Amino acid sequence: MDIIEAIDRFFKNNSTMRVVALEDARGLVLALAGSLDLECSAALQNLLLWIIEQQNGKLRLIVDLKQVNYISSTGVGALTIALTTAIKRDKRFLLRNLQPKVRAVFQLLGLMNFFEEAGLND
Repeated sequence: MDIIEAIDRFFKNNSTMRVVALEDARGLVLALAGSLDLECSAALQNLLLWIIEQQNGKLRLIVDLKQVNYISSTGVGALTIALTTAIKRDKRFLLRNLQPKVRAVFQLLGLMNFFEEAGLND
């Protein structure tokens, strides 16, 4: 299964989240759009874990949250589980373009120190 098939499989019946994947030599960028809520957090978690396991030789996964307008605690949990799994596999898991409301949730939960934010060179 390739990444497009995986996105289709994990998000087949989801109406609150859209996912687009962009791949380069160092890894993958997943651009998310919509609400990262209870309805889609399990699907996102499964997709992220699948990607981390399948990334042979690739060192990083960036999750772009530019078009995410809402994140619930289950969404934060999905990203946190993916982060810990990536660390165990010696891979970088980065967040990019956190919107103010989304960033506020991470700050309120005290998680910004655990997540690495992608810079221009990532």
